[in-house]
Amino acid sequence: MKIHIFILCYNEEVLLPHTIMHYKTYLPNCNITIYDNYSTDNSVNIAKELGCNVILWKSEDPEYENSIDDNMYIQIKNNCWKDISDGWIIVCDMDEWLCVTQKQLLIEQEIGTTFLSVIGYDIVSNSKKQDLSDIDLHSLKEGIYHKPESKKMCFYRPKINETNYEFGAHVCYPEGYIQYSKNIYINKHMNWLGIDFITKRYQERHERIKNIPIDREGRPEHYTDDNTIMRKKHNWKLKCKKVIEKLE
Repeated sequence: MKIHIFILCYNEEVLLPHTIMHYKTYLPNCNITIYDNYSTDNSVNIAKELGCNVILWKSEDPEYENSIDDNMYIQIKNNCWKDISDGWIIVCDMDEWLCVTQKQLLIEQEIGTTFLSVIGYDIVSNSKKQDLSDIDLHSLKEGIYHKPESKKMCFYRPKINETNYEFGAHVCYPEGYIQYSKNIYINKHMNWLGIDFITKRYQERHERIKNIPIDREGRPEHYTDDNTIMRKKHNWKLKCKKVIEKLE
């Protein structure tokens, strides 16, 4: 059984090796392709060293070449898998860890499932280091339900013709034979892992949207460089987090 994973990337050297480890642990035979938006850190080298295929891409609009281009993100997610004719497809961001095994995918395939039903959780931790080196990301089991991360991110390619993801890939309108799994699989959103880590991510992304007009379609609005706001959000998530029973 073939499994193809497509992951978007820009300056993800901290999470990237852990994300690859996650998928290689759950899906040892998977083939991983990294769509890299010309990272300025060591992401590309790390991905290649870990055996990933790397495809570099730039915005089609030179005006937004160094900006977050959600229009291009959606084009990539809706088309990156179309040269493949068989097997399962996972399309995700670097901080999205779908928890499904090869055995589970084989069972789903045998009973006619074409899309996995997914529930998303923000995984929450309190790392004190920007590089998260003081915590074990793979053992984290506490988080908060986060509906936007309940994405239709995994499907059986022979039965699906189009995904029609919208901005952020939080919603899609697939075409083909659609049969959602009865089992619900967890998507671990590896984002709120420590205040230094999350503030750096949001500051960098806020910097990348500064040149995008506020009224431009697809402009992400949730990134901020306000550390006070981020600290309040992180503290709230730390207080509200609970053990995710299905990860026990």
